[in-house]
Order: sequence, then C-alpha cells, then structure tokens
Amino acid sequence: MFILYSIIFAENNINIKLFDCSSSSASKVTKKDVSVRDNDLQLSNVDADIIAQNDITFNALVSTEELLSQIGLAREFATDSKVEHPYVDKLKRVQMILFDLSHAISKPIPGKTEAFESKHINDLEEWIAEYANQLPPQETYIIPGGGKACSMLHSAKAICKRVERNVAFLVQDGLLNKEAQIYLNKLQNFLLTTSRIAAKCDQRTENIYIPRVEVEKNEEK
Repeated sequence: MFILYSIIFAENNINIKLFDCSSSSASKVTKKDVSVRDNDLQLSNVDADIIAQNDITFNALVSTEELLSQIGLAREFATDSKVEHPYVDKLKRVQMILFDLSHAISKPIPGKTEAFESKHINDLEEWIAEYANQLPPQETYIIPGGGKACSMLHSAKAICKRVERNVAFLVQDGLLNKEAQIYLNKLQNFLLTTSRIAAKCDQRTENIYIPRVEVEKNEEK
C-alpha cells in the first residue's frame, strides 16, 4: 500500500491527511487535496499516473525544508554569539536558494527539467575557498561539536546529505537538472567549512577522530 501525506498549514494548527494511494482509491486523491497551503509549495500534477513519483517528491521536499530550517537555527546561534560570525549573510542566501529549490521540487513535470542556475554552485566554491584559507588543513575526521553554531552546521551538513540522495531520484527521472544535485553536494562542503569557522570564532577546540589503535597506544605510554 502506498500512502501519500498531505500537510495543510492553518494559522494555529496543522492538519495532516493520509491518503491510501493504492489503485482502488488513487482516483480519489485530487489536486486540491494534495497541497501545502498558506505558502508557495503547492504540489501539482498529482493523479493516478504519477502518484508514485510524488513519494519521491515528498521525500525531497520535506528533507529540503528540514535543511532550510536547520540552517536557520544555525544562523540564529551564530547571530547570538558574542563575536561576529562572518558567514551569517551567506547562510541566509543559501536559505533563499533552498526555497527556490523547494518550489522546483514541489512542481515536477514529467519530461520537463526544472532549471537550476549554475551560478549558485560557483558562489559556493568561492565561499569555500575564502574560508578554507582561514583554516588549518583538515587532516582527519572532525567530530561534531565545538559550540552551538558549529554543532548546528554539522547537523545541517548531515541533513544535506539526505536531501542530495532524495533529489538524486528527481534528477534521474528528469524532473530536476543535475546542477541542483551538484549544488547540494557543494553545500555539504560549505557547511563543513563554516562549521569550522564557527568553532574558530567562538574559540572552541575542534575535536578530531582518533582511531582506537592510537588511543590504546597512548594509554599504554
């Protein structure tokens, strides 16, 4: 059985509808039913022929909104810090782009690829290079932590990986162009880099992964 979720936002409540999208009842699901109201993310082109596609669409859409919210939380922690975090405006810019991506995801049209500007990818690459020059080389894995802003950026990076996986299905089916997936891949690098900048700004020590073998050797000394 395939279940399609419709989340309807009202002023002070959220109404979640579940639709049985098996062949016997798929025709009952209307375009009006499958929507997210009070924002610009209405899901279109939902009928019996393409409902299976919307399972992919919903996963991509919901995870993108989760990423957008997590970046917003990281931005607020950075803003509330006692010292200035230089990347705050860039995080807001990323949120704007993710809104555009959500809009593209929510209106998939079979056979038509939604455009995603490659300029956004170039911006990320420039930002990564700018901040990487302010950091020591990363020689091993970094354990998430290092302050609230840093931790939230690590969390956003993990969510971004999931968004990329979900979007990959839409790219594969020709509903989004590959630049959208490339952007999400680059965004993971940007979030990792800014997490390190956040730790540096808050004067927190980065915790690095130490293999168990090395730990045991140090304990023996």
